[in-house]
Amino acid sequence: MPDISVGINCPTCGGAISVPEGENVVMCQYCSSTLFVEGDQGVTTIAFKNKAMKDAAVASTQSWWRKGFKARDLKNVGKIVESYPIYLPFWKTTTRVAGWICGYDERRHTDQKGNTTVEKIPKEVMVLQDYVFSEIACDPGDLGIRTMRNLVGETSFADFEMIPTFEATTSKDDAVTRAKNDSLAKARAGAHVPHVTFEKLHVFPKMLTMIYYPVWVVRYNYRDRMYMDTVDGVTAQVLSGRAPGDPLFQSLAMTGGAVAGGLVAAGGIVYSGASYANDSRIALVGVAVGAVILFLAYRFFRHGSERVEGEFKEKKASLGGALKQVQGLSKQLGGLR
Repeated sequence: MPDISVGINCPTCGGAISVPEGENVVMCQYCSSTLFVEGDQGVTTIAFKNKAMKDAAVASTQSWWRKGFKARDLKNVGKIVESYPIYLPFWKTTTRVAGWICGYDERRHTDQKGNTTVEKIPKEVMVLQDYVFSEIACDPGDLGIRTMRNLVGETSFADFEMIPTFEATTSKDDAVTRAKNDSLAKARAGAHVPHVTFEKLHVFPKMLTMIYYPVWVVRYNYRDRMYMDTVDGVTAQVLSGRAPGDPLFQSLAMTGGAVAGGLVAAGGIVYSGASYANDSRIALVGVAVGAVILFLAYRFFRHGSERVEGEFKEKKASLGGALKQVQGLSKQLGGLR
């Protein structure tokens, strides 16, 4: 990931100076003056320049209307009501994880007689990696934005009293703590040690930056109902939003899901009863897969009236609840064996 640099002018000669992120002392290349850059309580505060114009934000929204399972007439009926840019504060933290993770992997071998043996293969992985973590530093409300997807952009010091911003409400200590936990989780996952017997990892926070990121908020009307989406002010890509669904897609999903789920479940039952199979587990698997297909179709039918994209809390809770219900169904079927 390219380092972020901040552009300032030398107070002595007025020459342009580039300050790499995290650096506090820099020398002017024109007059050789030594400058000290100080952030807010040890935190460098910068703002990304808003590169996307209003027309680009509107065009991205209208292009987003045509994607996915949104209402087919949205591109013709939808009307942009307003669009305006805001700056959202994000914590950007770089941490380094160093240490060792030891354990083993398992390989199963089955011989011709059906006997299974488990071989333990020792694994020892050295970890030395930098990780970047970002999270929003305020309550985003119904914007559906919680992490900064794009970390590259033209930056500069800005008068934050003159630009529309959300006030930062979370502490840097909490951001650093969450960044440490996130980097540890990524380090463990990247080591690919399934069974850990020993672990010694150290986390070193390297730099912490408060970045004010430009986002366009676009509100539009569809059949007397208001919807909203957000557009990245640097890349002009849609970040999040709500859009009307299409009843036809809902009906097709429910009908297709019911048919597919029923065929899979019936196929499993019929196959398990065949003389050459005669295995009840096949029937259980078929019923389980059919139930999952029907459940997913029902979820799409139930929530298909509004398409939601982005990092919304209720969306995560809905997916989490769906997974829990599917896991509970699997446990119940497993208990029938």
